[in-house]
Amino acid sequence: MSILQNDQNGASIQGFAPNRIVSVTAGGSLDTTNVLAVRVAYPSDYKINTATTVGTMSGVTVIRKGVTALVFTGATVVEVMD
Repeated sequence: MSILQNDQNGASIQGFAPNRIVSVTAGGSLDTTNVLAVRVAYPSDYKINTATTVGTMSGVTVIRKGVTALVFTGATVVEVMD
């Protein structure tokens, strides 16, 4: 069975399609080079690249060009869409 990519009218279906799951330890980082988006199951504190500011991620997050790493302050599991 193939993965549905278009609706009945031939339009592309937009959605999150992870192709791998990564466990990140507390203080560990996720290499986001060539990553399109990530999803966490519960709110997770993180930093972008080498920044010192901490944000809280929840749900699906699209990765912008130039973001090469997400550093998580606590252990978390991340679904990754490459």
